[in-house]
Amino acid sequence: MQYHEAKLLATAADKTQWPKSELPEIIFAGRSNAGKSTLINGLVNRKNLAYSGKTPGKTRLLNFFIVDNKIVFTDAPGYGYATSDAKSALAFEKLIDPYFRERKQLKGMILVADIRRVPSEDDITMADFARKSHLAIIVACTKADKVSKNAANNSMKKIADTLGLSPRLLVPVASLKKEGMDQLWEKIDQLAAQSQK
Repeated sequence: MQYHEAKLLATAADKTQWPKSELPEIIFAGRSNAGKSTLINGLVNRKNLAYSGKTPGKTRLLNFFIVDNKIVFTDAPGYGYATSDAKSALAFEKLIDPYFRERKQLKGMILVADIRRVPSEDDITMADFARKSHLAIIVACTKADKVSKNAANNSMKKIADTLGLSPRLLVPVASLKKEGMDQLWEKIDQLAAQSQK
């Protein structure tokens, strides 16, 4: 696992605070507690670049991290808990909608899904949202170390079917053990390379 230079570029409550950058961006989306912040930290080999709160659904902003001066990871608020009431759901939509519609350098989405769970309605909506926005989708199936290899394969098939995606777009990861990070980076690098064309 190689070292990646990463730092917080901006934190945005609305589009006036989006960073001025031409670099390709990938948004990390997933339900609260799917392991999004831990995954971002694992990818850049840092302990606490992305903040994971004790309270699920704590992040209410878009956090932009510049990685190796070549790509930007955008950490979106977790949904599920955050969208459990109408007011929070609306706030989430107001934050995410313009970003998907207007951010030209947004090239892809990493949908973070707990390998032990079937994708929720919110996950399906998020994948559809990405498709409508013509974004490349990669699914990071977190907590893969918590299940057997056989169970992981069965779960990933179920996740791919539920989201209507090719199993090739799924990568099993165990963020804390750094398992699957190289495979995920391979897909991220391909995505960044495509967006430069």
